[in-house]
Amino acid sequence: MYRKEEQPLPPPEKFELPFEGKLSPNNRWVIMAELIPWDDFEEEYAKLFSAEKGAPAKLFRMALGTLIIKEKLGTSDRETIEQIRENPYLQYFIGLNCYQQEPPLESSMLVHFRKRIDGELINKIDKKIVKREIDKSDKEVKKKDCLQ
Repeated sequence: MYRKEEQPLPPPEKFELPFEGKLSPNNRWVIMAELIPWDDFEEEYAKLFSAEKGAPAKLFRMALGTLIIKEKLGTSDRETIEQIRENPYLQYFIGLNCYQQEPPLESSMLVHFRKRIDGELINKIDKKIVKREIDKSDKEVKKKDCLQ
């Protein structure tokens, strides 16, 4: 049986968020953001740009993060930007400090990101993540051995 809502919907600015204005540390995008060594590759990415020509480059985290979002969600370039615009977790993932309603970049930027972030760089990042996780696991095993 259909039940009519008891109260009318509030305007969007009064819509209550379940996380009370804070991001959950258990969100998949927050967890993944912690795994990626963004800063370790910022300098390598920055070397791909000329200091004299063109507009300032976007940060590596924004570039790689946007490409990861696109691949993970299976969306077009335009839809990826729209998803980022609408989702505070995705904005956090690409390195924004706070939620913004305007898109943080144009969808055409993804073409440039794909040209600069190649398979070789992705492999370096993957290896660094795996090494860091193995090192962390080894430390936990050693710590358990010491406690026994």
